[in-house]
Amino acid sequence: MKLLTYLAGGCLVFKLVTFSGFAVEHNAAAYIESNEHVSSIVDKMIMAYGGNVLLQANSIKVVDYNKGPWPGEGESPDVPELWRINEELTIDYKNRRKSLLSYRVPRSTLDLEKWVQQGDSTIMYDILHEKYSEESWANFDRLGASLERSSDALQARRLASLTAELEYLGDEYFRGRVQQKLMLQHASGERYTYFVDKTSGLIHKILRQHPRAGDMLYVFSNHNTAIKVAFARDMNFFVNGQLRLSSVHRDLTLDPDLTAAFSGYANFTPWGETIDGSEFTAKKLSTGVYQAGKGRTLTVFIEQVDHYIAMGAAETLADNFAEIKKLSLQDKPLKYFVVTHHHNANVRGLDNALALGATLVVAEKHQETILKHATAAQPDRLLLIPERAAFTLGDLKLFDIATAHAQHYLLAYIPAAGIVLAEDHYVTELKTAKPRIYHDMVRFAQALDELRLDVKTLVDIRGWRQFSMAEFRQWTSDFTPKTCPAGFDICTNG
Repeated sequence: MKLLTYLAGGCLVFKLVTFSGFAVEHNAAAYIESNEHVSSIVDKMIMAYGGNVLLQANSIKVVDYNKGPWPGEGESPDVPELWRINEELTIDYKNRRKSLLSYRVPRSTLDLEKWVQQGDSTIMYDILHEKYSEESWANFDRLGASLERSSDALQARRLASLTAELEYLGDEYFRGRVQQKLMLQHASGERYTYFVDKTSGLIHKILRQHPRAGDMLYVFSNHNTAIKVAFARDMNFFVNGQLRLSSVHRDLTLDPDLTAAFSGYANFTPWGETIDGSEFTAKKLSTGVYQAGKGRTLTVFIEQVDHYIAMGAAETLADNFAEIKKLSLQDKPLKYFVVTHHHNANVRGLDNALALGATLVVAEKHQETILKHATAAQPDRLLLIPERAAFTLGDLKLFDIATAHAQHYLLAYIPAAGIVLAEDHYVTELKTAKPRIYHDMVRFAQALDELRLDVKTLVDIRGWRQFSMAEFRQWTSDFTPKTCPAGFDICTNG
């Protein structure tokens, strides 16, 4: 029996080894077959977009003019803001440099900028104000990256060198046509799935899945195949199922004028030295008034007899509050958190304020919106400021005013210090120079004057710059509306 058992076991082991070896060979063959299938899909895709004309181009210019809604950023909560973003990106592959001409119309503001990146230097020219600044963060990989992601032709060129990293995920129908899905996984966790038309080889969709931002979908159509390098003349961009951008005009040019693209403006002057907000900071602004945070996630705290009032960033509220209590040597609770308006950055993290025991102070018209974003909130945890009313909250006065930024905005004023606290209406990182003046600032200044307050200083809740009321009034009264300069086709249609 022992012998038989041994032999049986030996036979079993032999069979297992044989099967295991077969499995390895089978998996290897399957991998090779899959890799060859990926290569054939990519090869067909490259040929559809121009083959070597695309791959060997020394320089390319892509044009993308689009317009789209930005939910949560409108004048009122229920209507999204519409932004126009026109961009022209020139890529000099041979010399590894980029130039980006950008025209943006957010709300009532106009921005016309030219970014020139060469080597380690990137200069941003503000054409409407004849100023420039150095933007070292915008290197070759980062400048114009969003436009590259939304260009099907540039994505095809990119995939040509990434065949070994692509995985075939099978087929899927899109508008009745078979699409072959290729997936690219990044080390960061970000994942791209390319939908390549099985018949034409053209890219019809790209699904970008981001660990934090969610699903971003690019949909391409109306491809121009009559030129040397094909490209989609229409592109729609969705974030988590919501439309964000829709193309108005798209184009692609081979061997563009590099001299024009990379020329600067000798007569422009620098904007000036900027404030470094990269390190966490906590400081006293005035008697009983403190500010703490890092970057744009700053919070202002107003000390009262037995509690604090806060306003600004709620995402990092607990950390900011802890530092202020150390600085002030006053361990008092947070009783109120003022939400100045309904925009996305202002409603983010409100549950943090509730967790600290605070009541949310909001404009009456924003009650429904705040309850949607503050999941832990109940109506009794909201203090509503009546429409167009003035309201006293300890040492703080609040006014519901209308600005170009929001139809209902809670302006905060500390009478004893002559300080106005506000956000998003006079944002700047400049240390001392006159900032860029825009229509939102002008309307805010007019609304502030109508209140007839004794204002000495304006504090940007989300920044470290402070203005005197005299200079703010002078700057906004000198404001001249900007228009598209002659010779810039990018903004001639508004």
